Amino acid sequence: MKNSDRKIELWKKVEPKLQVADLILVKEKSLLSKTIRSVTKSYWSHIVIVLSVPQKDTIFSNVLVVGAEPHGIEVHRIQKYTRDFEFYDLGVKRVPGLSEEIKEKVLSYILNNVDIPYDYARLLGFLFRYFGHKIFLKGNKHLMNSLINKDAFICSSFIQRAFYETMSKEKRDAIIFGNNRESKFYLEEITPADVARSKNSKWIFNPHN
Repeated sequence: MKNSDRKIELWKKVEPKLQVADLILVKEKSLLSKTIRSVTKSYWSHIVIVLSVPQKDTIFSNVLVVGAEPHGIEVHRIQKYTRDFEFYDLGVKRVPGLSEEIKEKVLSYILNNVDIPYDYARLLGFLFRYFGHKIFLKGNKHLMNSLINKDAFICSSFIQRAFYETMSKEKRDAIIFGNNRESKFYLEEITPADVARSKNSKWIFNPHN
């Protein structure tokens, strides 16, 4: 059996178990993905969130996901990733204990941000920093500030914000995926690697452990 066929068979068992607000980690065969994975020391380079799943007594039979893509925050069918397992690998995490009310709020935040642009400057800043220029950026706060555009997102900061903005203050610690609280921009600096490693979400599917 080819590797892609094995992935298809595995995914067929996973997809029916997906829930709204599940987090889908993505690894793709591209130079950018390889670079992100290298600098963050992670198997994963991208993340999307489940917007909807098929419901009984409806004719809609697709899983929809939302994420920060090159043209901004976009909605796609899950087939964007599952139709080409030669190019993509997928994993699934879930934030435990989410009420239906919280899930609805998370989805409302997501839908209110559809078409918001992708933050390429921030991505460039991350790569610049990880490639050994931490001292330069640390000593240039104005430069670092300029790389954070709160009116734009990268994939993981978008999802982090969706949870953070919809939780009450006393529950926010339970949905923060990163550990670097020293930076004033720690919510904006969340990476797919942080989500993958976070104890605030649990693996539902990860054949790459």
